Amino acid sequence: MRVSVGDVELFVHEKGEGRALVALHGGPGLDGSFWFPGLDPLASEGWRVLAPDLRANGRSQAGDPALWTVPRMADDIEALIEALELERPVVMGWSFGSFVAQSHMTRHGTAAAYVLMGTIAEPAALELVDDQLARFEPEYLREQVSSSWARETTVETAEECKRILDDQMPFHLADPEGPLVADLIARDRTVYQPAVLRHFANGGDYGMVDQRVTLSSFPKPVLVLIGAYDRTTSPASAHELAELLPNAEEVVLPRTAHMIPYEEPELFLAALRKFLARV
Repeated sequence: MRVSVGDVELFVHEKGEGRALVALHGGPGLDGSFWFPGLDPLASEGWRVLAPDLRANGRSQAGDPALWTVPRMADDIEALIEALELERPVVMGWSFGSFVAQSHMTRHGTAAAYVLMGTIAEPAALELVDDQLARFEPEYLREQVSSSWARETTVETAEECKRILDDQMPFHLADPEGPLVADLIARDRTVYQPAVLRHFANGGDYGMVDQRVTLSSFPKPVLVLIGAYDRTTSPASAHELAELLPNAEEVVLPRTAHMIPYEEPELFLAALRKFLARV
């Protein structure tokens, strides 16, 4: 469905009925389809999973590029919640989507609870990716992965976007040579948007803002899901975030990197179900 959030309409992937789980995708340049089939079980268990394409991403309208900011995307999520009259929604953000979720926490904080997955506490943690790229193993994939990150700043087409993600996929998985690499590439149905990826990649921090001072007094329940082998968003930084949030629960998935719903799906769903049952 499409939902107006003021100046643009957001395309929203929707599955299930019941209380709303608003799931914010990674990227930028990706879309909400990346959550499925990972969240399909919850959609059959009484949750209405709403996965919007963030503004300028996927099938959502782009609007003014001057408004392609993480705070504005957080405001869009608040407008979406109001437009759909969602009661006690849970907002969940993955990677770039977790930056938007953090911004929603500090700017609005209206959800009943939040889930932050593949996240970090502050922008400097993104600089650690360079070190991870420099020593990435297996060595024969190092150039492929490193060049994919570099190409984000000049990407022009949707086809180039897909190639970037395909080339990056080994980096995002705990087992860079395992069958899940090809599986995730094959099942990809993303509508790529190169302009928004280029926009944020050239910023250097993908719109991430240091909000630790405000978040240190955030009262609502927060689940922080961490992949122990995550090379993209530092587990140590995610742990720092979990430590400073007053009402946070931290779950580390021991055999996972950045693709948490697909690397250890049973543990991912178990942690999510347990948290959602109490919020």
